[in-house]
Amino acid sequence: MSARGRFGDEAWRLAAAGDAAGLDRAAALLLEDDAGDLSYDGHRARAFSLALAGRVQEALAQLNEGWSEDWPFPAAYAADTARVRYLAGDYEQALDALQLALRGDDPLDPAAAALLGAVVARQPSLRLRAVRIALGRGSPWQRLRNAAAAATATSGNR
Repeated sequence: MSARGRFGDEAWRLAAAGDAAGLDRAAALLLEDDAGDLSYDGHRARAFSLALAGRVQEALAQLNEGWSEDWPFPAAYAADTARVRYLAGDYEQALDALQLALRGDDPLDPAAAALLGAVVARQPSLRLRAVRIALGRGSPWQRLRNAAAAATATSGNR
């Protein structure tokens, strides 16, 4: 089992909770010995912390620094870029990155699709655009489910 499988998406859970201190601790631990498989996760945690502080360009540079030939795949990297933009409150740019994350032949990441609804909950004026993006990838059932989630997202769905 990969390290990613063991740890799940703890960095995103901390980021969604606004726990910058927890993200900083996680980044320090993951980057302590340049832990190979965990290096991207360390840069990702640091990027999320920077995004919470509104330091978007530094956050994106952290993601880029952790990217290697092996991981993440382009769709996962685009989804993380969307998460950075979302955390910083740049919802339109988050949707741009999600549009990249939710197309192609890679398997559909349900967490990236769920971010569409979170963006709409924060900026309802982006609802139609989010629905269009949701309809662009996945099986017919996934497209319908993701579009419905984006269409019905409210501030209580965060």
